[in-house]
Amino acid sequence: MTCVTVSAPYHAPPGNRMKRTRRNALHVAVCVDQFRSHGRGVMRGIARFVETYGPWSLFIDPLADSHYPRGRSENWRGDGILTYIEDPQRADRLSASAIPTVELFAYRLDRKLPLVAHDDVAVGRMAAEHLLGRHFRWFAFSGYVNTLWSDRRQQGFTEHLTKVGCPPPATLLIQRPETLAEWEKVQQQLTNWIKELHKPVGLLASSDHHAQRILDACQRANVVVPEEVAVIGVDNDEETCRLSDPPLTSVMLNSERVGYEGAKLLDQLMRRKLKARPAKQMFIPPLGVLARQSTDVTAINDPLVAHAARTIRERACHGLSVEELVRSLHISRSIFYQRFHTALGRSPHYEILRVQLDRVKSLLVQTSLPLKEIAEVCGFNNPNYLNVAFKREMGVTPGEYREQKLGH
Repeated sequence: MTCVTVSAPYHAPPGNRMKRTRRNALHVAVCVDQFRSHGRGVMRGIARFVETYGPWSLFIDPLADSHYPRGRSENWRGDGILTYIEDPQRADRLSASAIPTVELFAYRLDRKLPLVAHDDVAVGRMAAEHLLGRHFRWFAFSGYVNTLWSDRRQQGFTEHLTKVGCPPPATLLIQRPETLAEWEKVQQQLTNWIKELHKPVGLLASSDHHAQRILDACQRANVVVPEEVAVIGVDNDEETCRLSDPPLTSVMLNSERVGYEGAKLLDQLMRRKLKARPAKQMFIPPLGVLARQSTDVTAINDPLVAHAARTIRERACHGLSVEELVRSLHISRSIFYQRFHTALGRSPHYEILRVQLDRVKSLLVQTSLPLKEIAEVCGFNNPNYLNVAFKREMGVTPGEYREQKLGH
């Protein structure tokens, strides 16, 4: 294996401050699929750990994916491996080896190896909350057959909807297409299914790439997105989401933290020269939902309230007041409040605050902006009021929320 050494000053984690140099740097193989946004985020997290606690002598495998070829890591006498593993036989071989290994995707949950991965059940719950916030009453899920991470996202989605009294989602699981002919067959299957769905419907696709197929099938079926089918994906793969038609709403995964925590766990295993028994499993919650045009709709039967809700989504962060909203609708305040509460179960004032706080949460995890600037961007005249309102609704301050989500 060809190795490169990442030269960075080493600061040992608390509890074992030993000096490490290039000469005694740990030899680590990183077998992560970097062609997808998740893998690139994982690599950033590994880099952040190594920059702080390295150096490590790294073999970064350019061919790595979950179907790692047999023999590629055998007969290697390194110190540790960070990898994706889907093949049970490879998991057995690595578990039986003397080399500490941490798995980074949760293709498997058999506890044969230590694991740091996304909390896919929480991903499904977050997607359900987003679509419920758009007031859909009918839901659907599409993912892949015999795929654990897809199954767990479906589980979280279904459990949350059932918990709040909604019917279980209509479901279609497909085989992942490997050829263009198979892709066309899958697209026809998706198109026929979408035609039959009870509409309007909020639909979770198990990944952004599958969501893009869903959007293509909606076009083939002459189904309007988002008015008839609102689609949300997972991964927030920037290129896929922006190139989708319309642009795709997506659950943002905290891939960088997965990489950082995975490297941290591997470092502990390598330094202690111990296996985790039983194998430790850590699940990292998603960061939030980045809303784009594919869910930019509110499923409300009252046209006036639907118009008001859309206006709030568009202008809540630009200083919109309830009084201004009422004047634009040419309706009495009391009647508007009654119709709004009947349709949504909350007041117009609370809906404005909810939209503002959703934007605040997004900026806290996607940017390093200070709270004062976030308050201005989100329509709060006073950062102190934002701080109070945020803690009242979320149970933590904005700073604590950012720290919890980013894991810093």
